[in-house]
Order: sequence, then structure tokens, then C-alpha cells
Amino acid sequence: MFNKKAKPDTILAEKKYSVLSEGVTVTGEVKIKDDLRVDGNVEGNISCEGKVIIGPNGCVSGNIESKSIELMGKVNGNILVHDIIVLKSSSYYDGDITALNIEIEAGANFFGNCKMINNRKSEKDMMIVEDDSLYN
Repeated sequence: MFNKKAKPDTILAEKKYSVLSEGVTVTGEVKIKDDLRVDGNVEGNISCEGKVIIGPNGCVSGNIESKSIELMGKVNGNILVHDIIVLKSSSYYDGDITALNIEIEAGANFFGNCKMINNRKSEKDMMIVEDDSLYN
């Protein structure tokens, strides 16, 4: 008789994500299937099947491959994004970006190059090769 719908809070609670808090430093490669928020420091590459958020105090020194990225902090390294990267006004980025879509807010610091992915390319064409030849 009544249509039962899931509450919005229930849907949000099912979303999986990991947080590297401020004050945490991770050295080495980070591989994750879900979303990742970095408020601390990562010294190494990040491979994420979801979204990566670099908070205002977050810092990554390494390459990042992800579905999407929202950058508010600092990244030194190359980025491969399969959907969209957003450089917020507080961001500092030094490296090369390869992305399907890019958004750069006024005031963002971007030092490097940007290569747009043709959305007709296959997923295989967009993958980072193991020897990091994309970055050389």
C-alpha cells in the first residue's frame, strides 16, 4: 500500500571511503578500490578506483591514478584521471595531467601540462602501464 523508499542517510552510510588524517604520513604505494581522502601526507603513488580528495592540508608526492580527483591541497607528481579533476582555488599542483575533463578554479596554482583523453578511447588505452612510461 505504501511505497517504502530508502532514506538518503541510509544510502550515504553505505558509501565506503578511507581517510588519511592530518598528521599521518604514508610512505609507499597506496592502492584502494573505494574513495580516498588525504588530509595528511603521502610519499608514493596512489592508485584508486574511486574518487581521491586531497584536503586543504593534504600533500601527495607521487603519481595518482583515479576515477576522479578533487584537489584542495598540494600534489607533486603526474595524474591520470578517467573522469574529472577539479583544482580548487587553494590547490597547488606541479606535474602533468591526463584527464577526460578538467576544471580549474581561479586562484589555483598549476605548473605543468594537461593532455585531454578522447572519450572514445577504450579503458585499456587510458591505463597506466606498470613501468610508468606515461610519466617519462
